[in-house]
Order: sequence, then structure tokens, then C-alpha cells
Amino acid sequence: MCGLAGLFLPNDTPIKEPDMDAMLAAMRHRGPDGEGRYESDHRRYRAGFRRLAIIDLETGDQPLIDDRTGRVLIGNGEIYNDPELRRRYAGYPYKTGSDMESVLAAHAARGDDFIHDLNGMYGLALYERGDHRLTLVRDRLGVKPLYWCEPAGGGILFASEIKPLFASGLINAEIDESVIGQYMAHGYVPAPATLYKGVRQLAPGHVLRMQRDGALSLDRYWRAEPAADIPAAKEDIIKHLTDLLGDSIALQLRSDVPLGVLLSGGIDSGLMAALAAGHASRPLNTFTVRFDGAPIDESPLAALVAERYGTHHTVLDLPATSVGDLMPLLAWHADEPLADPALLPNYLIEQALGKDLRVALNGTGGDELFAGYGRYFQRPIERRYLGLPGWLRRGLVEPVIGVVSPMTAWRLGRAEKFSTDPGGYLHDHTTLLPPPILKLLECPLPAVHPEQARFADDYSGGGQSALLYGDLNTYLPFDLLNLLDRTTMAAGVEGRVPFLDHRLVEAALAVPPEIRTPGGRAKGLERDMAAPYLPEQLLNAPKQGFASPVPKWMQQGLGEQARRLLTRKESVDRGWWSKRGVERLLAEPARYGFQIYQLLMLELCVRIHVESAPQASAPGVGLEQFL
Repeated sequence: MCGLAGLFLPNDTPIKEPDMDAMLAAMRHRGPDGEGRYESDHRRYRAGFRRLAIIDLETGDQPLIDDRTGRVLIGNGEIYNDPELRRRYAGYPYKTGSDMESVLAAHAARGDDFIHDLNGMYGLALYERGDHRLTLVRDRLGVKPLYWCEPAGGGILFASEIKPLFASGLINAEIDESVIGQYMAHGYVPAPATLYKGVRQLAPGHVLRMQRDGALSLDRYWRAEPAADIPAAKEDIIKHLTDLLGDSIALQLRSDVPLGVLLSGGIDSGLMAALAAGHASRPLNTFTVRFDGAPIDESPLAALVAERYGTHHTVLDLPATSVGDLMPLLAWHADEPLADPALLPNYLIEQALGKDLRVALNGTGGDELFAGYGRYFQRPIERRYLGLPGWLRRGLVEPVIGVVSPMTAWRLGRAEKFSTDPGGYLHDHTTLLPPPILKLLECPLPAVHPEQARFADDYSGGGQSALLYGDLNTYLPFDLLNLLDRTTMAAGVEGRVPFLDHRLVEAALAVPPEIRTPGGRAKGLERDMAAPYLPEQLLNAPKQGFASPVPKWMQQGLGEQARRLLTRKESVDRGWWSKRGVERLLAEPARYGFQIYQLLMLELCVRIHVESAPQASAPGVGLEQFL
């Protein structure tokens, strides 16, 4: 778990001088344990690396160089099946115990097909000196990020975060106006775009190659297709998926530094902790977080699991924190705007975990595999509404209601998408800024095609699995995993996600809905998987999760700060919203607090990353510096 950066120049491209010192300084937080660099003799390839040491603390520094072939590797993340690859490619002359060195062994044996050997989370940059060729790879599910751009004159500039690209001195930070509508619609900017002109994120499951003559190719090497080999009987499916999850956890327990499990009161983390305890050679370290004044306290349920499996359990009590104090720091770490207000509590959690451990397993992905969200099921009121004739709904009911309540009419109109446009249904149930609210905001940006619809339409299986597939390719990587990477890296913690082993993802997608969610019960199959391992109280507890109290934040002072930031002349003149529109939302913080938060994150990213010079460290505490 580290940070990487570099520059590749084709043979006919003029030599450029990136500021590698500044690039690596901009992501020092990703790798506090050391730094490494490489520069080719002809200066057409340069790479830098910041290390967070997890495996092979003594000899695992990077870049890794194969002197026989002239291949140079830098990698952010972990190759979980490194021991298995070392046995498979035992003839390779290994020089370290680093998990990343098995990538070089696999490439030596299989060439470009090496990618299919890897089980892990990774952003990789592989340089072949003889062929003068660069290969960039992002892991299948997008757990680890990788960004790139083409500087003036040609070549590829790349890094684990966007900040180092701006710090290189080779590109300028400019807003890509064409993606603002995407952010407004989704609360994040979907790959391959970013908020910034010319800067792209390598999409999950993709590989980019640039040849010596500058020829560039971008290919998808993996997609989440349903597995063809799952059993037919329910009991056999339960065993098969449980075995896959157990094997994933066993692989991800490998570490040379302190490791623990983030244990909430939910099924995902509970099942993960139970299976991990069975694979651990010593009592497992588990951690539960309790926020001061929060209406939800999952620590009693988590304690039941910890007691059953004899874990070394710690409850971390975190004080209430002013979100306004930390929002500039969060926007700096995030690089791009992220509308998910869970950024703050997750940052606080990782900071607390970082005092005790370097590796933390968490249950991210369980909801997307086993249908844990309400949006995977049509709401009863929608089913009843669809019992009316279509001509009556569209020709009379919705227009009449729309005069009084445009939001109610819009919500009624989305009901039929569940069967006709599942990706659109998914999007409509997650967007914070649907058309009626954009109209209130006086946002003139054109409507965008939902990313969830693009993927759901592309899925061959249809039905509920298409909904899961839509989230696995959008909300999961660009919201949840992005949030996880930035908050863990800010704290020097490696976050691992056993539910996102690609073998388990493929198997879970192949499960028929009547087995995955029998009787329309969310996570019905996973509850059956967990039944032998977890207390009854936890199995039947309602889904809770931690909901950031954004409306309360607005009422406690953030709303007034947001008003001053969002209605300044320079902000309004961009044309994304009007002063009157912002005032309309601020007038009802209990109703529109999350929407104001979404706009505020966009504003802060523009102020910090575009209107200010590149900074190697986060801005100071508080929003006052921007008022």
C-alpha cells in the first residue's frame, strides 16, 4: 500500500523534466516508510515510489528491477496470492520477499497475460527497458486508484493520486466543464474522466500500454461476469460462497505488521470476523467505533461476535468533531469532489485505527454482492402505483401532482424504470440532485446519461443481478472504494476488502435472485451463510450503518459557511448554480442539507486544487481560510 508516480516518453518525444521531488512529496502520506526512484539511461522513463511497508519489511523496497531483462516494476497495493505464484514460478531468480516481485515472475512466464494470475488490489506500472514500453494496470474491482495524462508533446504522466500530476510542473489544473453535470448527477465523477481537463483515471479492470513510438492502447481485461461453475442446490451454493469468502480472508490475513478487523454490528463484518478467527494463528484483533452523541451504537452487537470468537477487542470512542474544521483537509486528500458525507467519519475511524495497526479488513462490498440496499427491490408504493393504467399515470396523475410537488411527481415517474430501465432506477434512487432540485438550484447543465444504466444495460443476465452489476461498476469503485483508499492512506493504514475477491464476485452474480434474496429479503442468502457463525440477535437486527448527520451540521454553522462560499461572485459566475438557487436550498437545511454538502465539496476542490498552487501538504484547519 503505497504511492507511485512516473513519466514515460516515446522515442521521438522531447525530453521533459518532471519535478519528481514535488510529485513524491504530494503523496508522502501514502508511504511514510521510505522512498525509491528509477531513471533510465536515456531519461525517457522515470519513476518514483513512496512506501507503506506491509510485507517484507527489510528487502521490499521499490522500484523492483529485473537486471536480466531490464524490467522495472512499481506497484501500489498487495498481491495476496504471492506465495502461490512463487511456487508456480519457482524458477524465477527472486531477490526479495516482496509480494510485488511475483508480478515480475508472472510477466516473465506469461508476458501480457500475467494480469490474469494476480489476486489482489493494485495499481501497477511495469516498464520494459528493452522494448521501451510502459504498461499500467488497475485491479479488477478498482480498490486501488491510478491516474494518467498526456503532457504537451506526448508521453504518459501517471500517479496514484491527482495531486502529484499537478505537482510535476508538466500540466496545469483546469476544470473540465463537460463533467460537472456528471458530478451533479452521481456525486462523483465516473471513470475514465476526472474533474480536471486532460486527467484521466484508469478504470477498474483495465490496462493501458504505450509503445516506443507513442502508440497507445487501452483495454479491459476483466469484467464481472457470472461464474459458470456454481452449484445448483441452495445448500451447496451456501457452502461454495462461504468457502470462497473464507479463502479470500485467509489470503488477506497475510501481513508482517499489526492487522485487525473493523467489526460493526452488521452481517458483513460479523461473518468476516468469524471466518477470520478460524484462519488466524493467534487471537484476532477487532475494533468497533462508537461516536459520541450518535443515535446508533452497534458496539453491543459487535461485542457478541468478539466474545464468541475470543478476539482481542477494542471499542474506540470518538468525539464529535466539527465537519467545517476538517472539510478542507478531506477535499485535499480526495483530489476530486465526493458527495458522500461518510468521508468524515471514515477519516476519523482510520485515524483512530492507525494508532494500533497498519492493516484493517472491512466488509465493503457485501451489500453489492448480496443485495443489501433497498434500491435492489421495488418499493411497495411503486408497485401499487404501477397498477394504474399507463395513460392515467403519465397523462393525468403525474402532471397534476407535478404542479403541487415536482419531487413527488418525479418519484412516481421513476417507478416503472425498475423493469424497463434498471440502471436508471438505480440512479434515480441514489442521486441527490434529480431534475426538480436542479431546477430549484437554477442549474443550466444538460441532463446526463446515468452511468449505472450504461453498465446495467451491458449486463447479459438482467434482473436483480443487473442492478448489482450497475453498482459494482459505479458506486462501489468511484464512491466507496475511493473513500476507503483516501481515508486509509491519510492515516497510513492499508484497508483490505475480502468480499471483493474477484472469484467471489463472479460466483455471487451467478446466484439466482430467488436464492440470493428469497421472498424479497435483503441479504437472505448471506444471512443463511452467516447463521452457523453469528448470534441470532445480529442475524435479525435491522440494517443500520452510520448516517452522517448532515442537516444537523448545516444547522450548527456549516450552512452559513456554505452560503458564503457558494454565493461569492466567482463561484456563481461559473454558471453551475445561482445565488438564488443556493439560498432556496439553504432555507430548508433539514430537507436539502445533503445537496448543499455536495455543492460544498465541489467548491472546495476547485478552490484547493485549481485556484491555489499545488500544495505538498493539506491546508490548515477550518473553512474560514476560504471565506
